[in-house]
Amino acid sequence: MRHIIVKTISSLFGVAFLTSFAQAQTPQLFATFSQVGQSPSFSYVAGTSGATLGLVSAIPVSFQFQTANGFGAAIGQDIDATMTMSAVSAGNVTSSTSFLVQSMKDIELRFTSARAAPNSGDLLKMTLSTGNLIARAGGQTARLTGTESSTSAQFVNFDSDYLNFGESFLLENFSISFTSIAPGVFDAGNGSLSSFNGTATGNFGSAPLPTPKNNIPEPAALVLATLGGLALARRRKAA
Repeated sequence: MRHIIVKTISSLFGVAFLTSFAQAQTPQLFATFSQVGQSPSFSYVAGTSGATLGLVSAIPVSFQFQTANGFGAAIGQDIDATMTMSAVSAGNVTSSTSFLVQSMKDIELRFTSARAAPNSGDLLKMTLSTGNLIARAGGQTARLTGTESSTSAQFVNFDSDYLNFGESFLLENFSISFTSIAPGVFDAGNGSLSSFNGTATGNFGSAPLPTPKNNIPEPAALVLATLGGLALARRRKAA
């Protein structure tokens, strides 16, 4: 009977270990962003010697931390930020069933808090060696993705004034969804997609999850609540 109990406990421990290991190897969401307003600020521009994808200048975005890994009240709260982005094409457009795939390289994104002190407000910076811009032919949506893992030739690098990223990170990935694309996406026939503009949202994940290293800038909702509380306190004091 004792042998059976020990064997059962060992089996359960093994299952728990494998489950924990599998979860550790799966990137988990730690941050998101969405563009403020519906202006088609993101541009894919095809040229005679390749294409570029990104922003002409910094735009306002709503940034959110999504991990409960020590972030407290900042979880899921909108943080006012500005975003910059740039990328260039790497190779010709290829077709996969009804999808068009454009390889991109030198991808760089940066999110800077609008409420932090100068030179200390990088919510997240990301560089990626290569990624894929995927769109359905004639469609008005597209997706830019990239993943670093032990089996991937892509290299993702996250950095932040507020998050700890170390050498122990086994998986890092991101996905940006472009919508309201105009005109639709087509193969331009010169190795690039046809030029387009669109709006964007994005997700960022890692394994393990990052931990905070500095106080996160107060989200807009918390700032408004604080200001409202101070105003109410002043009214009561005046009364």
